[in-house]
Amino acid sequence: VFAKYVEGKVPHLPWCETALKPESFTIQGQLASLNRAGFLSINSQPPVNGVPSSHPVFGWGGTGGYIYQKSYIEFFVSPENAQILIEMVAMNESMNLYAVNNEGKEMRAGLAEGGITALTWGVFPNREILQPTIFDPDTFLIWAEEAFSLWTSMWLNLYEFGSASFDLIENIRDTYCLVAIIDNDFMSSNEQQGGKLLEEMLKYFSDQQ
Repeated sequence: VFAKYVEGKVPHLPWCETALKPESFTIQGQLASLNRAGFLSINSQPPVNGVPSSHPVFGWGGTGGYIYQKSYIEFFVSPENAQILIEMVAMNESMNLYAVNNEGKEMRAGLAEGGITALTWGVFPNREILQPTIFDPDTFLIWAEEAFSLWTSMWLNLYEFGSASFDLIENIRDTYCLVAIIDNDFMSSNEQQGGKLLEEMLKYFSDQQ
């Protein structure tokens, strides 16, 4: 279901009220592969390194500016794979990882365990730098409570107690982690390449097989 959402075959998910945004089309194939591998993504963006603010996909804020953003992905994943991701992030000095499960147990890795950081920003003439999107670890933990509750309120209640679908969703809700990974190296790729974060994830898990 998550992969089909990324591919535009499912219109929305409990965590995604609208279709995939055009900015994520550059990483659509990578996202679909990750979802089929068990990384159930609910938010993502590719890196952008200084494209004009008039860009038809990534532009915003008026003319004459330049847009930047870091590669970011947020997803549900099994605790076993969350631990493997911690190992991957430890090998990539530009990355941060934040994870929490339904019981509130936290895990962090990378860049001295991180802090508040800009995910998207714009530089414009005669204006301060604009930061419309930031990542705040404390806000992430608050959002995680709602994100886990949506497994019940928007999905679990659709199925009969004890059915295979009910048991699967309940197991994901109760055992999986909500993970966010940021790659601070927004200069390593352009928006056409999709960034190294998703490629690193796919490669690392392929090597684990």
